[in-house]
Parts: sequence; C-alpha cells; structure tokens
Amino acid sequence: MQYPAKRAIPMLILALWVSPAMGKDPDLPPVDPPSRWHKMGPTDAESSSRCIGQLISPICTLETLLACFDHGINALCTLATGREIRATYMDGRGKGTTLYRVVVARRLTPRDIPRRCLNDDLEPTCKAGDVQITLSKRSCWSYGCPPPYKDPVKMGTTYKLRKEGDGRWIVYECYSPPY
Repeated sequence: MQYPAKRAIPMLILALWVSPAMGKDPDLPPVDPPSRWHKMGPTDAESSSRCIGQLISPICTLETLLACFDHGINALCTLATGREIRATYMDGRGKGTTLYRVVVARRLTPRDIPRRCLNDDLEPTCKAGDVQITLSKRSCWSYGCPPPYKDPVKMGTTYKLRKEGDGRWIVYECYSPPY
C-alpha cells in the first residue's frame, strides 16, 4: 500500500520548482538591484525610457509621470493620471535628471482591501488586481546627485496604478514618506 504523503512530497517539490516561472506577472517590472538606476533626463535622448507617453504598462505610465515633472509638460501628467495635474510648481524643471529604480512591485490582492487602500472618508480606493510600485528616486542637478537612501523601500515613493477598460494604465494614487 502506497502512502498518500509519499506521493504528495514529490508533487509539492515540483509545484514549488515550477510555480515561480509560471507565476511571473507580465505587468510587474522586475525589482532592480541596488546598483541599477534608470534615467529620466530633460530630453528623450537623455532618458533610458523608450515608452514615455505610451500607457501600455505600469512602468511606461510611471515613466510618463516622471517625464511630466522632468520636462515640465502638464499634458504628460494629465495623460498618466487621467486627470488634470500641473507640473508648473516644479522649480528648475527641464534642467535636472531623475534617477530611479524599482524597489517593490506587486499586484494587490483581496486581502489588501481595504487595509492598505483607504481615503480620508475611510472608503477603499484600490481594487484587487491593481498594481503597486515603489520607486527609489534621486533628483540630480548640475552640481551632482545625492546618495541613495539607506532604506529605499521605506523612503521610496509608492504609486498605485489601475488598468482602464480601454487597456491603458493610469496612476490613481501616489505618496511619499513624511520627511
């Protein structure tokens, strides 16, 4: 007589080995190692992105939002968020470079709602399936770049994105830690 536990162990090992490759979410950008920084410059030629203005993925939408502030182009902010946002408050816009790296990328699950997604009226703002990405950013100017934060997850800017019915992604919420 064969014991069910003896059959279950090899199946469990196979499932654990296969599941990371099968479970990779195509909408989530990979988390960057500490030494890798993407560049958003004042011109497209000075940026590592090739999809600014194309809301085809969460990372392209975030790069569109970052470019809005780096280039000082309000239309890019409006495009990335789906609502009118003005980048005119940025002092020295168009002259600096933003370096960023992805430190957290995850899809929200039903367990995240409403615990992580409450607005001021204590109503949930996010839905299961939305994407949450935290970026570590550094603003660089002619005099140089500040060193990266020691704890990029705690000090990063977190963005929540949702895929709209027409297939485009929008940033519907972002927040940075208090300084």
